Amino acid sequence: RGPLPRAAATLMASTPSASLAYIAEHGLEEKLTALMNLVAADQPADPLRYLAEKLGAKAKKSPAAPVCPPALDEPPPNAPGAEGMVCPCNLFGSLSYGEPIISKKDKTEHPPWYPSQAGVDVGLRVHNTLTDQSDPVPFIPGRGRRVLWYTCGPTVYDACHMGHARAYLTFDILRRIIEDYFRYEVLYQINITDIDDKIILRARRNKLLADFKAEHAADYAAVESAVGASLDAKGQKLDKKMAALAATELPADAPSREREMHETEKAAAALKKRQFDDIAASVATIREVAAGGGGAASSILEAVCSDAGVASTSAAALERELVEQTVALNEELEAARDALDKSDAAKAKRLAELTQQAARLGSLLARLKALAAASESPIEALFRFAGSELGETLDAEKGSTVTDHQIFNAHARFWEKAYLDDMAALGVKDPDVMTRVTEYVPQIIEFVQKIVDKGLAYKGGSGSVYLDIDAFKTQGHHYRKLSPFSGDTSAADMAEGEGELAGEAAEKKNPNDFALWKSSKPGEPAWPSPWGTGRPGWHIECSVVAGDILGANMDIHAGGSDLKFPHHDNELAQSEAYYGHHQWVNYFFHAGHLHIKGLKMSKSLKNFITIRQALQEHSARQIRLMFLMQPWDRPMNFSDQTVGAAKSKEAQFKNFFGTVKALIRSKWLDEEVGWRSREEDRALYDQIADCQSKCHHGFCDNFNTPQVVDALSSLVTYCNNYLSRPPPAAPAVYLVQKAAVYITQILKVVGVAEGADDIGFPVSSAGSEAEVEGPLDALTEFRDAVRSIARKKGPVEEILGACDAVADKVQASAPAAARLSDQVAKVLADFAGAIRAAAAGGHGAVLTACDHVRDDALTAIGVRLEDATREGQSSTWKLDDPETLMKEVAARRAEAEERAKQAKAKAAAKLQQEVDKLTAGSADPFETLKPDLQLEGGALSQADVEAWVGMQPPPKAKGKPTPEWLPAPRGGAGEKGPV
Repeated sequence: RGPLPRAAATLMASTPSASLAYIAEHGLEEKLTALMNLVAADQPADPLRYLAEKLGAKAKKSPAAPVCPPALDEPPPNAPGAEGMVCPCNLFGSLSYGEPIISKKDKTEHPPWYPSQAGVDVGLRVHNTLTDQSDPVPFIPGRGRRVLWYTCGPTVYDACHMGHARAYLTFDILRRIIEDYFRYEVLYQINITDIDDKIILRARRNKLLADFKAEHAADYAAVESAVGASLDAKGQKLDKKMAALAATELPADAPSREREMHETEKAAAALKKRQFDDIAASVATIREVAAGGGGAASSILEAVCSDAGVASTSAAALERELVEQTVALNEELEAARDALDKSDAAKAKRLAELTQQAARLGSLLARLKALAAASESPIEALFRFAGSELGETLDAEKGSTVTDHQIFNAHARFWEKAYLDDMAALGVKDPDVMTRVTEYVPQIIEFVQKIVDKGLAYKGGSGSVYLDIDAFKTQGHHYRKLSPFSGDTSAADMAEGEGELAGEAAEKKNPNDFALWKSSKPGEPAWPSPWGTGRPGWHIECSVVAGDILGANMDIHAGGSDLKFPHHDNELAQSEAYYGHHQWVNYFFHAGHLHIKGLKMSKSLKNFITIRQALQEHSARQIRLMFLMQPWDRPMNFSDQTVGAAKSKEAQFKNFFGTVKALIRSKWLDEEVGWRSREEDRALYDQIADCQSKCHHGFCDNFNTPQVVDALSSLVTYCNNYLSRPPPAAPAVYLVQKAAVYITQILKVVGVAEGADDIGFPVSSAGSEAEVEGPLDALTEFRDAVRSIARKKGPVEEILGACDAVADKVQASAPAAARLSDQVAKVLADFAGAIRAAAAGGHGAVLTACDHVRDDALTAIGVRLEDATREGQSSTWKLDDPETLMKEVAARRAEAEERAKQAKAKAAAKLQQEVDKLTAGSADPFETLKPDLQLEGGALSQADVEAWVGMQPPPKAKGKPTPEWLPAPRGGAGEKGPV
């Protein structure tokens, strides 16, 4: 940094002479120097914003200038490009880049990446796939605090699954951190792929399948014949695929990446084969039911029970047993996969055994479900279980006859709405801009034409247009920036990139060339173009829609890891070919895969759980917490363990917030305030400050949300311990409130706590704590009082007196317009009546009524009531989600029933052991029992003993037990039945 005059002189010296005359004419040299002196004197944190405000204030009376200057004739200093670079509307009309960074990973060199220098650096470091370095790189936008962000949206041909949630929730979390924590100004765009090979195929197959069903609605024989032929064709195709994979032997020096891809392909093929076998077993079951009727159904059910090793012949009981076995086996499978060491033959063998057991259980469940469906309608059952395979066959035969664009459009619009509904249910923020491919076809044609005109693309014999990779490289560009690889693209990758309806590869100049424009065959939507009727290629859409909204350079491009190659690498190539520069994207974010049963969750593998299915079992908050507790850019497993950990964390936060709210509602202001326990209070403050520091460093360190969640959780634990100190220690309430507010703020930043996206001023809610405080306090005090009397076995008159005392509060506790308050008041009134009635039945009936109001009446309206843990303390109420509370109560009751069942079984086993000890050495164990324990007609049976155990466990006895502890037969010695 030199003196300001020297800086101004340098600026002038680098200015073309033609421009110097213009500068002199308008006196700009003096004005620029004045501006630089102004900046140097004030030293603002954001000089560009500062200058923009100063210039804007002085130019208010001037006529409006154009938003952007024309395209740059020369690139900015060190910029990655030249011809065609369009100004992205920053203050001085150009981008500024640092020296290029070239990184290596696993002996593979990435192409140069140019870090931006013009934006604001807040200390954030990110994992950028363009460098793929182990150490994050500084995140600096291209211009000030503005961040231009594009995310690949869904291909809307089917329901979104949890793999999609992994990507879109992850980017929602990152976007919230960048916007709401680091305070960048984000323009967020997402694109909907509404024309694609998958959409075309699914829409056609659905149409043809619906027509087939209408034509053969009552013709079971025709449907069965068509399904059988479809299954035969599919089975042969899968067998051929499996045989080819098994016969493929990679050379000893094959790259690790190639070996990994081969193993993944084999595992995926094996999964598809197991899924097909389940379908075939289901269809065989349907055929048996259709041929044999009710008798066949009974025989099938017995056979499934026998194969499953289950004694029950009830279909519902059998399904429950199979599901329980499957859940237990999946947990063991997850543990085995986590512990797998391929060099350990025993572990590998055990994993294979567990996989086979899982396949067997899956087949049994499929047969059972097919049996239930076939019992209602064999024809509908065939469509349900084999409709996909039948649709493939119909499409191969008649797909070319489906030509109405509206069929494809309606299919896309239906699943687009489903996607938007799923995102809303997950709490994902709406984008600032949403685009559709079908609305950009004219611009796509112009985009492709410009690349052709540059000699970087060519028309094939079929009318498709391909990017010429060799010509592209010759002009100094790099191909495969995200997944560097010098060889030819594999057949699997090419199939993924070109789609199932791709043209002939023989018309390509180079196997790596990819389609920008596809010629349309019969049965595919088509638009006129200079190369004949056709439709956009998959990759071109993102380049065109993102370029239209965000310009020739963007800060962030995001998508799932599976899109890295070929989709994103191809996007970069065609965009940089169009714009004529070398960096279309500054930072690429790729969310880690979501794995289930060891494989990436995928529609093609049919191993997915839809978002709607997941939301039936888990809340949106729990799913978000699950992702927050995992690194955003690494693979993760979707399992009971990961979801369970998120649920535990949610419960910890929820209980803490309820405790703090109860503390604030208490009469703490009647006591001494301030830091009364100075050392403990100061230590709590230090913990809050430490948590704030850890959260900040976590966010700065590549969005390290697991560290942030751990820091918040640790602060909650510390606060809970602080609050649980016995009297006379008293909490510093405002300090505890400070901790709770900070935790809430951070949880709002990442979207866990609601309210961050609310519009306008807050509206008073009938469900707020303030509205229900009166009636809930009255109910809690009343319940504590009668419960305490009942537990101490006090006089019934005291219980009735408490009922009389609460009668007035029932009438006056709630405002008439407060819905939840009215519900609480009604619960209080009903509870008072129930206690008055229960008092006649004794203390046990009163305690039962107290449990009922806690576990049933209050949970139904969203109130959690926690009993006091110490004598003299009051119970605590907290507002919560009614459905969540009812699920918790149901789970507790189920656990209690299971414990009772286990205790009963344990008691039965203990009694049997005692009987065995008493009768050791006897030919008939029950012969040695006393005569008065004999029942009419013979000795005690095993069933008699077990029935007795169900009513009364044996008493504890010291030393060797004797028969005397066994009770006399119920009803006298001559009565037959259990003792």
